[in-house]
Amino acid sequence: MPLSWVYGGAVAFTRAVRTAPLPAHAVPRIVSVGNLEVGGSGKTPLCLHLLERALQAGKRAAYVSRGFGSEAERGPLVTLVPGEEAAAPVSFAGLRIVARDVSSLAVAIGDEGAMIARRAPVTSLLFARDKRRAVAAAALLGAEIIVVDDAFQSFPLARHVDVLLLDAERPLANGHLLPAGRLREAPSAIARAEVIVFNGADDAAAVARARDEVVRYLRRDARVYGLRRRVTLQAGNVCGATLPADAVAVSGIARPDRFRDSVEDAGVRVAHTLAYPDHHRYIVSDVRTIQSRARGKAIVTTEKDWVKLEAFDWGEVAVWVARLEVEWVGGADIDAWLLGG
Repeated sequence: MPLSWVYGGAVAFTRAVRTAPLPAHAVPRIVSVGNLEVGGSGKTPLCLHLLERALQAGKRAAYVSRGFGSEAERGPLVTLVPGEEAAAPVSFAGLRIVARDVSSLAVAIGDEGAMIARRAPVTSLLFARDKRRAVAAAALLGAEIIVVDDAFQSFPLARHVDVLLLDAERPLANGHLLPAGRLREAPSAIARAEVIVFNGADDAAAVARARDEVVRYLRRDARVYGLRRRVTLQAGNVCGATLPADAVAVSGIARPDRFRDSVEDAGVRVAHTLAYPDHHRYIVSDVRTIQSRARGKAIVTTEKDWVKLEAFDWGEVAVWVARLEVEWVGGADIDAWLLGG
């Protein structure tokens, strides 16, 4: 707990001295998607949802992220994966361009970035340790909407709107800051967000229960919604096959229990679970372990894991990929509002 107090003071000081105001005529529209708790909370699936809605609305969008654990995060450059319809690369000091179809894309921009590159081929993706430089490059590319992943604590980055995701089952985790708990900031930080989204709230009643737990922190004009998850299983390395009756669930994500439940909700019984650390980088010995555990059964994995696992030889083992979609609960108008009408 004493370390949590020190951590909380450091975060508060950083926020006070580094928070950037939004310029009066700032364009394009910058939408930050973030969370309070370390680990997965549905940020990237929601970012992908917004990018797809922007495309449907006829707006040119860009995705910005740190690229957790990637070469882009470690280096000083801004890494650009151009969209299929992007303008010619801009003249921007310190810009590195990576082709979308390179085999090492997950190494260059991270597993979540590689997943979005596959799902949103028209969208330009930019990655950098300094998200401000990535946003500046996206603006020069002509983006009208910039969706910034994991940016709630990116205080120097000006934004038009903050979308804050909270777990519907435990909105405040155990209530403690790191390292005693899992919170990056104190619960009072919720008041900064214009939009609160409870991940895993499948109906209005679940949204109301979760809202009651944080209502004292909400700003008066906050928009509150739920986010429902829907998984469909798609063939990874097999063609024309029917879904297996049971399978081994393999994942390197923050909430493997949630993944297991999603697979079973999709109609496949999970016979065994292999859970690796979040953003795990697989090696040959991992694949051999997975194959030995399968013992003739199929494997089901996440999209984020498959962008790394598909490079390996799976022999006769059938691999299915869980494609995650999200939809709003009680938010028929929120997409248009977030994207600026």
